[in-house]
Amino acid sequence: MNYNRYLKSHQQLILQRRGDSSADHTELMIVTVATVEENRLVVNSPYGSDIIDQYAIGTDTPVEITTEVMGMGARVSARYKEKLGNNRIALELDYDFSLFQRRVVERTDCDLGIRFSRGAKTINAMRDIWKKNLAVLHSPEAPLIYQGFRSCRVNISSGGIRFALKPAANQGDLCLILLNLNDGKPPVCTIAEVVWSCMIDDEAATTGMRFINILNQDKDRINIFVEKNK
Repeated sequence: MNYNRYLKSHQQLILQRRGDSSADHTELMIVTVATVEENRLVVNSPYGSDIIDQYAIGTDTPVEITTEVMGMGARVSARYKEKLGNNRIALELDYDFSLFQRRVVERTDCDLGIRFSRGAKTINAMRDIWKKNLAVLHSPEAPLIYQGFRSCRVNISSGGIRFALKPAANQGDLCLILLNLNDGKPPVCTIAEVVWSCMIDDEAATTGMRFINILNQDKDRINIFVEKNK
């Protein structure tokens, strides 16, 4: 199969490990295409060094790759083959490439209590911070965490969020976001990656982020929140 027709240099791809049906959270790895020859795909990651160790990927670990091609969603299975550098890996593509109509994800514009911090440079460090925050949020001391939320105008779905950020962030930056949905449960805690940024003035920018680490139950809560507030 001629993958060069569908996968271009610098194209953004979303990787997710396959086969872990017991996982209680969604974990994504965002990469960009470096080269593709026949069914060998080489990708770059913005997450810093040792990305394979950070994601606990071993030889022949199965992953699913999704991206956008010609306005459609595209999906293909692959397996990790080797590490080529601190932020570059090689994958072997399967021959099950398919296009699909993207499901419309419900979104809503609303005012939402939010706490936001720019994250560490590596995804591994960010995951440690995320897990520690989850442990605190679900502990008896959790009500103390509810302080410090500021009301912010956002556009939100279970897959990501958009709001104005000052100072502006760069594409690929990692952030830790806490969202108070006012549903009687602990705030949603997620790692988000900056996907795009559009300057409002010299300092502030409207910023779109994708949730790359989030509990599945929190994704369900956001879906319920969106449905009630759309």
